[in-house]
Amino acid sequence: MSELVNNQNVSVQVFSFQEFFTKQAIYAVGIDSYQRPYVWGKSKILELIKDLREYLQNPNGLQYYMGNILLHQHNDKQKLFIIDGQQRLTTLCTLYYVLNEGLLSNGKMALEYHSPISAKNIVNAKAIFHEIKTEWKDKADFLFNNLQFTFITTLSEDLAFTFFDTQNNRGVKLTPTDLLKAYHLRAIGNAEYLNIQTNCAARWEKIQGGEKLFGQRKDFLAELFHQFIWRSRCWNGQKVIYRERDDDILNEFQKKTIKHSPPDTVPLYPNTNNTLATALQLKSKHQFTLYPAAVEISSTSAYLPFTLRQPISEGLGFFLFAEKYADLVKIIFFNLEVANTEIKAVRTFYEEVLQRISLYLKELHLLAIVMYFDKFGSNRLLEFVLWFDHVLGALRLEKFYIFKEATLKFLKEGDNNIFDVISQSFRPDEVISFLKDFKYVSQNLEIEKIYNRTDLPDNGVRGAYKKSLFEYYSKVNLTGKANWIEPTFLNGKLK
Repeated sequence: MSELVNNQNVSVQVFSFQEFFTKQAIYAVGIDSYQRPYVWGKSKILELIKDLREYLQNPNGLQYYMGNILLHQHNDKQKLFIIDGQQRLTTLCTLYYVLNEGLLSNGKMALEYHSPISAKNIVNAKAIFHEIKTEWKDKADFLFNNLQFTFITTLSEDLAFTFFDTQNNRGVKLTPTDLLKAYHLRAIGNAEYLNIQTNCAARWEKIQGGEKLFGQRKDFLAELFHQFIWRSRCWNGQKVIYRERDDDILNEFQKKTIKHSPPDTVPLYPNTNNTLATALQLKSKHQFTLYPAAVEISSTSAYLPFTLRQPISEGLGFFLFAEKYADLVKIIFFNLEVANTEIKAVRTFYEEVLQRISLYLKELHLLAIVMYFDKFGSNRLLEFVLWFDHVLGALRLEKFYIFKEATLKFLKEGDNNIFDVISQSFRPDEVISFLKDFKYVSQNLEIEKIYNRTDLPDNGVRGAYKKSLFEYYSKVNLTGKANWIEPTFLNGKLK
């Protein structure tokens, strides 16, 4: 053991894996609520096995150094919480368990996990390590006595969080949503609100495992914040519209969030989901009656009285906001038990038509559906979706290829930003009328020619999209397409 630094706030000491867990750890090692799940997969574990095998074949009397482990010594909870190093320690504890057929009896190594993602990956790691058990069993003591770390332990939570932001090169890089989780759990505060921290961490883990719509992001949470929440808030106006970077996500949902006290309450703002009354009736010259809005009592967070472009509060407010829009996306696209006929009809159109549109147009379309539903619920939802597809479909049929910048160009060069139109409208008719009169389609002779063509190729992406339209509307060509979306047709799809 080598002691490098030791003062009131931070100690920096070098121990072997075995020495730390048997002699030096004063408390059991734990994983705090702000930590992400254990995510090492097969490739990372095989890489570690390869490195350790090379070391075991030729140790040369040296120890094998595995970098820094950052710990927060929480004396009230009597835990050594891992700040950085969870992935490596979990992997090595799993290897220790397999080679020794159990963990240390002192309980210092018995880490607890709260995510099904962690459980799944630990089971997979155990299976991989069982394949080398016979080869390494006799070398276990030597290995764990020679795996060396620098253990940095701090008593300060603020300093711990600073360390948490800095990852070493062997770890899996933290995503913006990992950092947001840590930041907002910490914002909830002291031990008095520990139950709220635990509750919010559990809500976050549940969202993380949601089904994805696009498949480009690491998990559903990343998709939710990048392709839905950030864009709905930041794709406004028609001058500065760009695709988000990691720093943009952190700036919007960390730096721009609002401090609020106490941590167990969340401020609300007037919006269509949070209003006193829905109608006013004049009773006499100076008197009137307000008819109160219905209050939704539901365990589904989709009905929380938030709106996409409102201010977001730190801590609890952030987690409830994220949960609302995760549930809202689930209701529209995934909930098989939904009874609403508008949602069912939109989902049918999504499966039969929108799945065949360009990825970038699909992103734009699904974001518009979420924003519209957030503002107006299911009121005329199918009609909105079909008219928006009429506008975007013109872009799809006009061009052989839809590049990434095409959607940004559409927002910047159109009559107006559709997301601003949705956000600023009071009635569905305002949005639908905007789409019906959209100049890019209604006054573009080239687009009208395309809609009237009967010779568009049947192969390729344009042809597949055209064919899906014919099947959905029961038509054989695109002539007069703007007249297809009429009440009789809509009523038929809503039965």
